[in-house]
Amino acid sequence: MRYLYYGIWFSIAISFLCIYSIGNAQTLNTGNILTNSTFGTGGNTTTTGWSTDGDHGIHTHGAWNGFPYQTGMDDSGGVLAFEGHEEDNVYQDVDLVGDGHLTQSEVNQGFTSTMGADVWFWNSIENTLTLKQTVTGSDGSVSTQVREINDHHPTRSMNGGTFTNYTNVYTQGSNTQTDFTIRAELYNETAGTTYDNYHRGPDVDNVTLDVTYTYIPPISEETQDVIDDIDGDITDIVENIPDDFNWYEEDLPIFEIPVEFDDTFYFEDIETIY
Repeated sequence: MRYLYYGIWFSIAISFLCIYSIGNAQTLNTGNILTNSTFGTGGNTTTTGWSTDGDHGIHTHGAWNGFPYQTGMDDSGGVLAFEGHEEDNVYQDVDLVGDGHLTQSEVNQGFTSTMGADVWFWNSIENTLTLKQTVTGSDGSVSTQVREINDHHPTRSMNGGTFTNYTNVYTQGSNTQTDFTIRAELYNETAGTTYDNYHRGPDVDNVTLDVTYTYIPPISEETQDVIDDIDGDITDIVENIPDDFNWYEEDLPIFEIPVEFDDTFYFEDIETIY
């Protein structure tokens, strides 16, 4: 029974920590964690930072004033010019913890990764562009999230259409992994064509990957002192309970938690919890 009583007050201390965590947690976003998302700078075009498993089917070319960028889109650098072969891809790998974007504790709480790209389907031929995320845990487990964007407008004039932003979202729940590697990958397939060195696929620019996660600030020295006081008081109470204490007839010791909450700390929309 003595240990049960100790456990009750230990649970109170843990509950205090949970309240602290909920009250101070923040939802943050890393911003884009890929390199060379614009495929060059100024008038230079490059695929530096990107890899491919194919040997043809993709090249880069510069952007010009006739490109139909929408307001707010980055028009610097170049674009990926797809030719139409599914086996020809571009990809980039990022380690969330290893590359310093998140801590392990932040990863363990779960996260959402969003891959995005500005895509211009500019001709009348049918094309299917794939945005793919491959998420690999430190234990070797693999999850994939795929989005296929199909475009076919037989009556579209050459260089018709406009750049459109597409996204592919992956959600990872709470976990015990020490790290995750995310591969952001793109490839395109043009219907009814074989490789002939012609650029019939879409132009792709501004490929990004950002991660949304929960950040809990470290416990302050004052808060840690309160927790230490709770633990010390619990130990004193338990050690001073007589061995012949009658748990059924005598009053239990009264224990007050010396906690002072900041006036700015409050809950909104509290509902009944069962």
